[in-house]
Amino acid sequence: MEKLDIKNIGSCKDKVLLVCDNGLFFEFALKLADHFKKVYYYTEWKNAYPGMAEAMIGTEWKNGKRLNTFDGKNIERIENMFSILDEVDCFFTPDIYDGDLLETLEASGIPSFGSGKAEKLELDRYETAKEMKAIGMDVAPTIRIVGMAALREHLKKNEDKWIKISKYRKTFETFHHINYRLSEPLLDNVEATLGPLKYIVEFIVVDSIDAIVEEGIDAYAVNGQLPTKMFTGCEIKDVAYAGSVVDQKDLSIGNKKVNEKFLRLLKKYDHNGFFSTEVRTTKDGKNYFIDPCMRLGLPPNALYQEIYKNLGEIIWGGGNGILVEPNIDNMYGMEVLISSGWHSGNHQTVYFPPEIRQWVKLINPIKIDGTYHVLRIGDSSTIGSLVAVGKSHEECAKKIEKMAKLIEGYDLHIKTEGLNEATEAFDIMIKNSKK
Repeated sequence: MEKLDIKNIGSCKDKVLLVCDNGLFFEFALKLADHFKKVYYYTEWKNAYPGMAEAMIGTEWKNGKRLNTFDGKNIERIENMFSILDEVDCFFTPDIYDGDLLETLEASGIPSFGSGKAEKLELDRYETAKEMKAIGMDVAPTIRIVGMAALREHLKKNEDKWIKISKYRKTFETFHHINYRLSEPLLDNVEATLGPLKYIVEFIVVDSIDAIVEEGIDAYAVNGQLPTKMFTGCEIKDVAYAGSVVDQKDLSIGNKKVNEKFLRLLKKYDHNGFFSTEVRTTKDGKNYFIDPCMRLGLPPNALYQEIYKNLGEIIWGGGNGILVEPNIDNMYGMEVLISSGWHSGNHQTVYFPPEIRQWVKLINPIKIDGTYHVLRIGDSSTIGSLVAVGKSHEECAKKIEKMAKLIEGYDLHIKTEGLNEATEAFDIMIKNSKK
């Protein structure tokens, strides 16, 4: 395993980083400003009728003037990434959909960290299932169906299936088909939304898996190698997350089996970046890898920011093909979502004291005269999360509960009661994975 050699590649403290994102990971880029000399931040905002909000993500304003910093950190939101490429030492894509750009910049000689061609493993679910099966991974029976009419006919004859879509995540969320009577209203809604696209849309239909435990990892890989330490955790959907750093040698048998084979695909697609796995393990010892996540996890990327003390070196080293081990002083982390029904249709203003700023992670933020606003991009009610790290989940939960009382905003909700549920789910996962 290669080690970071400053004599060969230098320190990230002297480097300029360009982050190309879709708005979800501004806080991650902001944290990287602590590690790099300068960070440029870009999200795509151009189309035939561009909106102002998309172009303002990650900007700070004072007395009507735009600053080239945010929270006093040396991070600058830009509107044209190509105008500053001659300054850039490293390129980072925390999300998917920019694989082609990463490949282009990497070919031009700019060290790059991100999914690149490996984003295909998330964006083409059917072909990925075939590839995983071909290398001996456990894959639930999966079929591809084109067109809404064909999907309806299939679902009328079959029950207990999971319906998914590749690539176009805005179209609809994965849903569980129990039987046609229950699914029909949802199918009607999807068909109305699709309009003429209903004739050509591709659906992925997957059999349900009766799992005794759901496990997985949140990690990064370089040249088909994993660090010795990585993250694992449990999410209570849209509420809370509990996780911890684990040693690779202490992973469950199921995780080890999946990692060993999946790393072959990562190497095949020249992946140097973050990824997450979700493994469903059954009584008969099969380990089904569900839907590769070829980007920063959401959660727990907010916890990476505070647990990985050498985050910049991880990305700078990875961009140069060098696997850097994480520097960690807290093993546990928890996260609770901050949400607002108001935000699903409006921009959201949020107030909190500066002493907890480090632990508040906002999505699509803008800062105007010292006040934070979360710009409405899409219709999500989530505006960010509140995180804590420590020596135990109990310590993290206490910190979050205390800080949550200091955050205000119209129709704002922070469901700290979900922390206990997340902790219990985590403990069950760890217990079951050791059996």
